[in-house]
Amino acid sequence: MDRQRRAGLLFVLPAVVYFGCVFLVPLIESVLGSFYRSVPGGASQFVGTRLYVKVLTDPTFWQAVGNTVSLLVMSVPLTVVLALAVALGLHRLQRLRWRSAWAAMYFLPFAVSLVAAALIWQWIYDPVYGALNHFLGALRLPPLKWLQSLDLVRPSLALVNVWARLGFDTVIFLAALQAIPAEFYEAAAIDGAGPVQALRRITLPLLNPQIVMVAILELIFNFKIFDTVYATTQGGPAGASQTVIMLLYDTAFKYFRLGDASVMAVFVFVSLLLVTLLQWRLFRRQVEY
Repeated sequence: MDRQRRAGLLFVLPAVVYFGCVFLVPLIESVLGSFYRSVPGGASQFVGTRLYVKVLTDPTFWQAVGNTVSLLVMSVPLTVVLALAVALGLHRLQRLRWRSAWAAMYFLPFAVSLVAAALIWQWIYDPVYGALNHFLGALRLPPLKWLQSLDLVRPSLALVNVWARLGFDTVIFLAALQAIPAEFYEAAAIDGAGPVQALRRITLPLLNPQIVMVAILELIFNFKIFDTVYATTQGGPAGASQTVIMLLYDTAFKYFRLGDASVMAVFVFVSLLLVTLLQWRLFRRQVEY
């Protein structure tokens, strides 16, 4: 038994070392760096929690947090619901060839570079030459400034996030649906349950682990969104689409305030950890049949 345990540890050791070097070491350095302020000459000065007070009382920081939460609220529920609906539709296809073809089509946007996709969507949203305003013109509707409007920029970016993540979540739900034994539905049909009752009493309860997992993944992805926003709006107009990660990037690599950026990184890590644990605790439940 000890030999098998040692063999198992050796197999997972490369992954553990990689995780430690890529994730844990930068995290520890960010926590330590949040207590130091850069001074002229490349040195650092210990300032205690002074940087935390500075960042957490900065209106620009909380505006970026609000923009991030706004994008998250618009993107996550819509992505999860649409992915589940698409997976249910694909699961009803009897021919495996058509199911695989449609699943691959939905998954394709996830395989595309987010920067390349953002540039394409920037052209679609263009107020003069964009395909979306051209379509509105064909319907005799006035053109809209999708990425230049304070009110429309976040919904427009949320739509890009939904488009990019829909296929990934659909594949997860589709795999989970195929793992549900058909005997459950046959027994429900014998008892007189209709499609809606089977969905409520069998499908959704058995998909609860996947729904919670997808919601957590989407929460993390949308909270850390950077590529699409930076490639399309650079945080504009007037900071209406600037996210926390974008502000962190600008603070660290444009203004070279590494201590302030470390505080923001710690804030993002703690926020995601707490929200993920809370979500896991509230929505996870065991289902047995």
